[in-house]
Amino acid sequence: MDRLEADARLVGGRTLTPAAFALALSAGATWAIGMTLAKPALRHTDPVSYVRLRWVVVGLLGVVFGLATRGFRFPGWPPVGYALLAGFLDAAAGGLFYVLAIERSSAHETTTLSSTVPIWGVAASVLFLGEPARWSVFVAAGLVVAGAFLLVHQPRGQRHADLTGPALALVAGLLWGVAETVPSKIALEQGMSPALLLVVFSVAAVASTSLAAPFLRPRIPRRMDRAGPGYIVASAAPGAFAGWVFWLLALERAPASLLSPVRGSTLLFAFAYSVVFLKERPRGTAFVGAALVFAGILAVSLLT
Repeated sequence: MDRLEADARLVGGRTLTPAAFALALSAGATWAIGMTLAKPALRHTDPVSYVRLRWVVVGLLGVVFGLATRGFRFPGWPPVGYALLAGFLDAAAGGLFYVLAIERSSAHETTTLSSTVPIWGVAASVLFLGEPARWSVFVAAGLVVAGAFLLVHQPRGQRHADLTGPALALVAGLLWGVAETVPSKIALEQGMSPALLLVVFSVAAVASTSLAAPFLRPRIPRRMDRAGPGYIVASAAPGAFAGWVFWLLALERAPASLLSPVRGSTLLFAFAYSVVFLKERPRGTAFVGAALVFAGILAVSLLT
């Protein structure tokens, strides 16, 4: 690492270095793997088990990562609290909403609508961090609404079976956007290492899901076949652990506002994975809808 990049890290990162760009792009590509694998995984396990065991795997990998990088230094209780909040919002609540959404909708619909994260992140910055609202936010919101309509719109004479899935996907994107923008960034700025943040994050996810499980089990019975654990590990290792490591390392090197356009690439990766690997065949309007949502992400990311 050269002196300029080291100085940028010390002040929270003021420029988008090539390293930060590459890390954020890697986060987008790997997060999309986990988002796409959720669809086949839920044929072999129930949503509650999927979310909880996925983050057990991530937590164990986080411990190994922390020991290898000597990242377990205690920064104080406030950043631990922010990391716990991020874990609850992102991994427990957001993760559960996402898997419930993808059970009810196609992967390309769910991944696109939940990838509106940068827009919600900017909104969270305005509401909770006191950043000024800009006209680009309203333009982006309009593009996202139009894109979402095209994604779920059916040709005349056909009715969409259920709009619950798309609605849950949007809620997941909102929760992810808030968690990534506010508590995660604050925890890092207050001295928490990426490794410790990821472990605390995972503990919050597992604990929250476990506490909620007794209330969810009457509607979501336990289910797991032989293939279930394999899908959970395949989704957790690249799709959650690697993705979050890449993203947290990127956040150490550059402001979130500069990384947001790159983070928006998750949408394109996930949309492509669903078409190539899951053999989904989106309608032409779905491609246009995905393009409008991505345009909204670019608008709110590049013009704010």
